[in-house]
Amino acid sequence: MPNKTSIHYLFPPDRIGSLPTWRFVLHFQAPKLFRERKTRSTAKRLQAAEWKIVRFPFGLDEIPYDSGNRTVAIRVEVSEEDRSRPNALADYESDVWKIYGNMLPDGFGDLYYEAVDWIETD
Repeated sequence: MPNKTSIHYLFPPDRIGSLPTWRFVLHFQAPKLFRERKTRSTAKRLQAAEWKIVRFPFGLDEIPYDSGNRTVAIRVEVSEEDRSRPNALADYESDVWKIYGNMLPDGFGDLYYEAVDWIETD
């Protein structure tokens, strides 16, 4: 039976176009067993993948683990220049789905999607 996972936005996803930057942290629930080995395996897959628009500003050599929340954090960004090109949002979404798809085989679960520079104004 495949893993059932969910995406939880920690910002209003329909406001992505009005964010000051496209810098995000993708927090994935980490597997309980063999977490370190599985994290390394996933990191290798992510490093080998080709990305349309997403960059990893802190690299993928070390994927931080938050023991309090039992999550790993994948930090991504899109440069201002890339963000302004045609189809930037579609390319970005494609890359995020590729990240998601590379996380699932090793048992990483729910995604908590955080916009780093989002400030609630309402």
